[in-house]
Amino acid sequence: MKKIVIAGVTGFIGSSLCNKFLEMGYQVIGIGRSDDTLGRVHQNSNYIFMKQDQIDYNLLKDADIFYQLAWNMGLYNTKDNILACDTELENVKLSYGIMDIAIKANAKKFVFIGSISQEMYYFDENRELTNVKGRIYGLGKEFASNLCQKLAYDANIEYNLAILANTYGPNDYNNKAVSQFINKMVQNEDLNLISEKDLADWVYIDDTVEGLIYIGEKGINMKSYYLGHREIKTFGEYMRALKETLHSTSKLNFDVYEEKLGYDYSKVDLEALYQDTGFSCHADFDESILKTEKWLRKKR
Repeated sequence: MKKIVIAGVTGFIGSSLCNKFLEMGYQVIGIGRSDDTLGRVHQNSNYIFMKQDQIDYNLLKDADIFYQLAWNMGLYNTKDNILACDTELENVKLSYGIMDIAIKANAKKFVFIGSISQEMYYFDENRELTNVKGRIYGLGKEFASNLCQKLAYDANIEYNLAILANTYGPNDYNNKAVSQFINKMVQNEDLNLISEKDLADWVYIDDTVEGLIYIGEKGINMKSYYLGHREIKTFGEYMRALKETLHSTSKLNFDVYEEKLGYDYSKVDLEALYQDTGFSCHADFDESILKTEKWLRKKR
């Protein structure tokens, strides 16, 4: 039986990944600050939870895949850039601690969960800063992923960086952008938005989880993989498709806000994951949005 370790197991993506591995019959050991208070991890005899400061290395020994999803997002929306930097430095230290656990446990492979925010423009065409908040988060992810890659190489542990797009779906309690858009559209509220020409990629949680499994089991050592669609759409295309799926009468007021997403998709290889593992996002957009809306409706 394969042994999977997931740091950050009680989060949106971590718990979904955990449940999928349990469905596959794998042994899963979850690491977190506290147990799953929201009940997002299914009860299963193959699941063990341990706190980061109470590690049992005998249980972790020779883990097949070690996923690092632990990340403090509590201050992501702060307007205090110094506080945001302090938070990301703590996240880098957290990632180092998780990597150290993997090394001591003699893990066979380490997968760091990164973000498309690692690939953001510093400046727009007018040399003005874009999305400083997201860029600080991305810099934290970039530093931590590079550090973990170096440590994995020195310890002879296989390593992959998974660069995630904007993941959405049921059980996301962080109320991120897609959930906010859905909630407003079902109420037929008008939305003030950024430019419709900005590039974006929305990935349903089932695709993100499946892609992470493919990376863990089939990814080539020391490679980075973008886990998103192989064709990137515009923000406007997504918003219009969302409105149509929800049969909303909301008015989409683009170009109200000058802030840009600033994701530079030219810096990632959109085909690498498919070429190396055969994985490609395949969730139906309408179906995934309606499932998310149904969950949000129950949560209201």
